[in-house]
Amino acid sequence: MKFMKNKSIILLFSLFLGFVAGFTACSSDEEIIPKTLEEYQTELSAIITSEIAKVQNCVVGYDKGNFKSELLFADYRYNYMSALVSAEATLAKPDLTIVDIVAANKAIAVPGKAFNDNLYISDRRPIHELIVICDTLIAHTPEGIAVGQAPAAERNTFIAAISRAKTIRSTSTTIERQVLEAVEVLNQALTVFQSAIIK
Repeated sequence: MKFMKNKSIILLFSLFLGFVAGFTACSSDEEIIPKTLEEYQTELSAIITSEIAKVQNCVVGYDKGNFKSELLFADYRYNYMSALVSAEATLAKPDLTIVDIVAANKAIAVPGKAFNDNLYISDRRPIHELIVICDTLIAHTPEGIAVGQAPAAERNTFIAAISRAKTIRSTSTTIERQVLEAVEVLNQALTVFQSAIIK
């Protein structure tokens, strides 16, 4: 998720060091040798190629690397892809300069962060699939004391457990371990609720 942001920061820092090394003397015996224009161009080109492939293959879903929001996906995808394509065109200029590379890198940073911050960092499918099962069960199990119904307290407890699982599913920072823990907790709540349904 943070790949693009980190790579951009590294590239900008490298460019900065290159400029500093060109204009100041080093106090130690080691001399910092700035990268060439071609090296900066190659680095940014590799980042852009990788990010274009990622954006083109990205879908909305609950798998690792999927985009979180159907509402935001089209706009964020368009904005980032446009910035990447424009930066790619800049790198192809015959009179390319380091200043152009810095500007191209800056131009993709903001839409890149917006896009990448909306990608899941872990696979949410196990908890999502269980939530679907639980939502279906609660929808078909009304509150009551007749056969096929469930007492209010048990029903409300189960609804709260589903709600907590949905929060874990939608939280950006949820990792694989937390997904597995949420599955275990919701499975336990499901078992308790199923036993509370009037037979």
